[in-house]
Amino acid sequence: MATSRDLRAGDHVASCAICTDVLAVAAAMRADSDAQWQHANIPSSGQVWWRAEMRARQEAIRKASRPITIAQGVAALLALALTGTAGWFAWTWLRDQAPPLGFASVSAQALTSPLALASVVALGALVVMAPVALYLVLSDE
Repeated sequence: MATSRDLRAGDHVASCAICTDVLAVAAAMRADSDAQWQHANIPSSGQVWWRAEMRARQEAIRKASRPITIAQGVAALLALALTGTAGWFAWTWLRDQAPPLGFASVSAQALTSPLALASVVALGALVVMAPVALYLVLSDE
């Protein structure tokens, strides 16, 4: 086994092909590393601080908006379920109450039932609120 004195003197490196190759590769890597450090563009400390602050703010905004996003998703799901359920009951009621060809022979009692009133109110709210909701969703503010 070669001692450190033998290695320093270069006797082992000169006689060992593997060590000669390792030395050549290490020297090339060292030269490349030194060249890269000379041309490196290191940002100022102020710029690094500003980027860290912006990243922290964006992360805080993302973290704070996560519950709101979840609540909006749950609200949309519940609204869809409620609309589907109301539509199912309204369709069943309309199919049972209305004649096959028109509403002309629907009784006055059927039109004044709580379900009919609720259906009319829901339809009116939909007609009024749908454009407002679309405006709020599609506006850039």
